[in-house]
Amino acid sequence: MDRYNFDLDQELLKELAEEFDPLNFVKGLRLNEPKDVEDARASFERYGTHLAIKGIKKGEERPDRIYEVMKEAIEKTGKMNFPLIPQKYIEIAYLSIQPIRRLWILSNNDRVFSYRLNECTIYHAIEKGYGEQKAKKMVCKYLCFAIIREIFSHFGFNVDTFLDANMASHGKCQFRIECEKRDKFKYMCFYS
Repeated sequence: MDRYNFDLDQELLKELAEEFDPLNFVKGLRLNEPKDVEDARASFERYGTHLAIKGIKKGEERPDRIYEVMKEAIEKTGKMNFPLIPQKYIEIAYLSIQPIRRLWILSNNDRVFSYRLNECTIYHAIEKGYGEQKAKKMVCKYLCFAIIREIFSHFGFNVDTFLDANMASHGKCQFRIECEKRDKFKYMCFYS
């Protein structure tokens, strides 16, 4: 009987954690002036985009058994490509840079994927290094938006992304990704 590994490759997560160390990233930011906070948006977007690209590359090189079975099922049925394939890479990105053991999935269906982060290394590092007021600007959300945008677009999905709760106001970040709504009743996930 074949022995399968059903978990994400821990070595992959470790490699990404070292390469994309969030504390080193935050230390390299300049957030001392109000203008700096807004200018940091591009840095957060680059960091998130590069993390997503590298996570996809490494994840495709070292697939786990769950991913292989999931892809086989999607090929056979033609269903649930959204959001199951991107979800794996969202999890890889967050598990490599956040102090969490799992990503809290709130919704996962053919129109909506949502998840919650109860902790955020980057938000707290900004708060500690630059002060509560700088952290409350939530410029770090652009990192998460970049991760989402890169991963979903890589797999050919048209999505709208929403931040339904944030660390500054709610003590958690909650993201909702929806297939692009074409009209009141029709959703379109794939690029046309």
